[in-house]
Amino acid sequence: MISHDLGVVRYLSDRIAVLYLGRLMEVGDAATVFAGPHHPYTEALLSAVPSVDGDPPARIRLEGEVPSAIDVPSGCVFHTSGCVFHTRCPRAIEGTCEASEPPLVEVETGHMMRCHIPIDELRRLQGSDAD
Repeated sequence: MISHDLGVVRYLSDRIAVLYLGRLMEVGDAATVFAGPHHPYTEALLSAVPSVDGDPPARIRLEGEVPSAIDVPSGCVFHTSGCVFHTRCPRAIEGTCEASEPPLVEVETGHMMRCHIPIDELRRLQGSDAD
């Protein structure tokens, strides 16, 4: 199933794959992907899901260059370097994210992510953002 409605995806899917410009950014079982830590793109998507349990998280509005399928940023399938999300990522590491594509690595059992930010740092950043 392909959808932008993560509220529906959460209840219909056992595993979730998050794509950005055709590139796999994060994949794992639904509970793990929703619990976090998340790839920064997944984090932004989840911030838009309405909440019925208390206050919703602060909405992350992506800024920066909106990519085009005709003129893709480095890191897309037609380029060999850079993260495809770096032009809009609120957590981009200057000099790193635009220069090299992060590998898809297993950050926890069955949970894979493509990000230059180490998983412990993502936990810290995303935990402090929730405070």
